[in-house]
Amino acid sequence: MASIMDSDLVTGGPSHIRRMNQEAILRLVQRAGPVSRMDIAKILGLNPSTVNRLVEQLVEAGLLLVGEERMSGRRGGRPARLIYFNAEAAHVAALDLSDVPWRAALTNLAGEVIQSFTATPRLGDREANLELLEDLLRRIVDFNESQGGPPLRGIGVGAPSIVLWESGTVVWAASLGWRDLPLKAWIQERWDVPVFVENDVNLLALGESWRGAGQEATHLAVLAAGTGLGAGLILDGQLYRGANEAAGEVGYLPPGPEALGKEYTGFGPLEALAAGPGLVQRAMDALAQGAGGLLAELVDEESASGQPLSPEDIYAAARQGDVLAQRLVTETADYLSLAVAGLAVILNPEMILLGGEMARAADLLLEPIRQRLTGLVPVMPRLVPVQLGDDGVILGAVALVLRNTSPEVAGLRAMARQR
Repeated sequence: MASIMDSDLVTGGPSHIRRMNQEAILRLVQRAGPVSRMDIAKILGLNPSTVNRLVEQLVEAGLLLVGEERMSGRRGGRPARLIYFNAEAAHVAALDLSDVPWRAALTNLAGEVIQSFTATPRLGDREANLELLEDLLRRIVDFNESQGGPPLRGIGVGAPSIVLWESGTVVWAASLGWRDLPLKAWIQERWDVPVFVENDVNLLALGESWRGAGQEATHLAVLAAGTGLGAGLILDGQLYRGANEAAGEVGYLPPGPEALGKEYTGFGPLEALAAGPGLVQRAMDALAQGAGGLLAELVDEESASGQPLSPEDIYAAARQGDVLAQRLVTETADYLSLAVAGLAVILNPEMILLGGEMARAADLLLEPIRQRLTGLVPVMPRLVPVQLGDDGVILGAVALVLRNTSPEVAGLRAMARQR
């Protein structure tokens, strides 16, 4: 089913208008709490008879409940029955495969976590990771059934890769060994339920737009750094994927003319410098040339224990005044400013949220990036860290399911294991 957030939705027909109005009613009741039909009509500017009809459809589908009466406020007027959102009409399975360990959750329709799950993938092992995914999904389904939960509305999956939206194909997730994997079809062969697969940073943007720092923004970007550097884009309230599903691949921006004319088949030139592995490599290069200080001592200690240097180590050393670590952080702020500037001048978002390692180092990076760009870009967007932390992709996966399944069938399809 199409979503009101998807640009490929057929427009103009009565069924489209009905779905849009149903989605608007659901969002209003979910956010505002119990409201009357008259309140819904006034706030949304809809005809009261239209509201009555749509509310009854949503009540019949189990998504809304009719509760206690409230005095209408008019002397002698009839009491108004309050409308409640039924978050337990269905459950959602949400999976974040972008990190180690994998994180998954069974949630209700409000995104509230009922049970969390984890699994540890094997680096680059295609078949082992597919088996692990099947086991993880089975655990979620079995738990839901054992608790007598409602049927699943859908499965949302965040993958560390460009994802072809229509087919749900993971183009290349090197850490998982998945190349050109039709993951949506693979899951649906095993479970009869709507399945939606999306790039993990896109889901982070959806999650922040739905439940995080971007709730009031119509145009926003989430810039996330980890192993790589990418952006999730919400434009006009819609997730923007681009013509080839590759919008937001800001790691491939050239940091300077020296990157032009070269081929980059793995990391892009900017993320090779700004993302976690690039930051660590720059630190190791400096230490190999004889740099000392706290960071050098830390590397010696971690080498003795078999632990590699991490970006978090570098940020921690910078906070303690280590000169090399502070220089590395300054360089990182320079590189990240290039990505922020590109997003700001091309998309003109209201806000840019910093996620991943940048969110954890916001105290070191946010103000330097602002200083570098103030006066340079025509309109400076608000720069803030993501609010949802590790839950962002999970909540984005829930939002993906909710916005791509039609309200009138929500919660009505049982999830049956195919044998």
